[in-house]
Amino acid sequence: MPYGQIIPNLTIHGEPAPYPVVNERGIRATAGLMFVVGFSTFWYIFLTKDYTPMPYVVGLFWLEFFLKTVFAPKWSIFGLLGDFITKHQRPEYVGAIQKRFAWALGLAMATAMLIFAVFLEIRGWAPFAICVTCLFFMWLETSCGICVGCKIYNWLLQKGVIPQPEVKPACPGGVCSIRKPE
Repeated sequence: MPYGQIIPNLTIHGEPAPYPVVNERGIRATAGLMFVVGFSTFWYIFLTKDYTPMPYVVGLFWLEFFLKTVFAPKWSIFGLLGDFITKHQRPEYVGAIQKRFAWALGLAMATAMLIFAVFLEIRGWAPFAICVTCLFFMWLETSCGICVGCKIYNWLLQKGVIPQPEVKPACPGGVCSIRKPE
């Protein structure tokens, strides 16, 4: 079973898209919802020094990224809300492989926060930097339509660090699309 949805006869930016896709509009709404929860929690903790909500929010974010990365976006908690919010909008499909990679980066950051900030109760610059980085990536996704994970994925492909996929899927707005080698 492919990750994402294959839509017969789909074209993106005038190119055939026979590969699995996800709806970028729902994804951006999801990132916005997560950003609001994360940003609010961050400032609450920063201003009050009350770390009580941190295990719940970090755990929820970890579960969100885990479900998106391992199963599919349709199983994610925030994803259901993001899709509901955008259900009456025309979908903007993008390749699923880059998004999955981006969510795996989110899962890595959430795992680091779970281990260091929640289980080991480490406070200071390291969990702060992880949290701010994750929030910044979510802000870029939702506000600017920039998928940092997609750009990292593309860069790793260009450098030959990861193997070229069989199909070259489109990225949001065509800004980080994986181009066929000339």
